[in-house]
Amino acid sequence: MIGPRKYRLVPRAPGDTSPVDPKIADAMRKAGMDPGKFTVAPFEAGEAAPQVAAMFPSGTRLEHTFAFGTLNGALSAIERIVDDDIAARISRQGAKWVVVFDGPADQNVPAKSAHEQLVGRVSDLGGDDRGFSHLTMNVTNYETKKEG
Repeated sequence: MIGPRKYRLVPRAPGDTSPVDPKIADAMRKAGMDPGKFTVAPFEAGEAAPQVAAMFPSGTRLEHTFAFGTLNGALSAIERIVDDDIAARISRQGAKWVVVFDGPADQNVPAKSAHEQLVGRVSDLGGDDRGFSHLTMNVTNYETKKEG
């Protein structure tokens, strides 16, 4: 059995004019987001490794998870939180939209305090707090040599 397909919102590359599904574009507009600034990209296990290495440096990270009853609430939370240091993944689980925010851990701020700050920023959007996780990322770059 193939599991549900997961997508994430990513900033559009310069010159990218690819269309966004009208339902997603409408939800983005309702959340106050400009569909011209974001696009949807699939998140699949096979493509995660190279993207992760490109997106995040090695080190300790925190993942903060929230479940929203509406796509509008989920997208609004993404717009509020995502920046140069924090990325987001969104997936559908039953009737809920689950958003996972991934950002660097600050050794001067306890993880629980950092998570409570995020809860405060999205609590008015109707998200259920599903907690946080510590991650340690070790990125290894492999280079290939051409023989010849």
